[in-house]
Amino acid sequence: MLTYTFSMREKVLLAILGFVGVGILWYFFVYSNIHGQIASIDSEIAAAQDQLLTAQSQSAAYANMEKMVEEYKTKGTATLTMPNYDNTQALMAFLNGALGGTKGYDISFDDPALDDSDGYVHRSGTISFNSASYSDARSVIDAIARGPYPCRVDGVGVVDDSSKASSKTGNTTNDAPVVVNLQLTYFEKPTGDMVPKTEDNIPEGNDWSQYMDK
Repeated sequence: MLTYTFSMREKVLLAILGFVGVGILWYFFVYSNIHGQIASIDSEIAAAQDQLLTAQSQSAAYANMEKMVEEYKTKGTATLTMPNYDNTQALMAFLNGALGGTKGYDISFDDPALDDSDGYVHRSGTISFNSASYSDARSVIDAIARGPYPCRVDGVGVVDDSSKASSKTGNTTNDAPVVVNLQLTYFEKPTGDMVPKTEDNIPEGNDWSQYMDK
């Protein structure tokens, strides 16, 4: 039976190769796996931080918008000249001017209808627009709600349009782009086919004389 005795040099080389082999196996099966898991965890943490910033930003914006809606509801319809039906052309001209400084907008109205509770024409609609900042959006909403034609603000919704960008640049809620959805109702004096059929053609319902031409 033949036997072979490794020399000291060969033993050292074999030991080195063994360590190298173990190192390679450790790198591919242990280190790479752990490194990938760490990278995945870091990505999940960054995503969670972005979601948290988004939630905080939206919460602050919603609170401000809800407060604004309550202010409008408390104040009620502004004391303004009540326009005659059909005021569509003048109303759209005003709204296009008020929204001209936004980054884009959409206006839609339901068919106007005579309301039995007050005897006036209600023109309900939705205005959606993109604004460069929350403060700019607030100014646009104020301009619309306090415009020349009496209206009621029924609801306001706001969404932070660039929460990730704001978290990277350090922007605050007030200077982050937002998307706004505004629901409101405009009021008009009934004329023509909209005049309710009552005695002397006088609209029945609540007294709105304070909003009408004297």
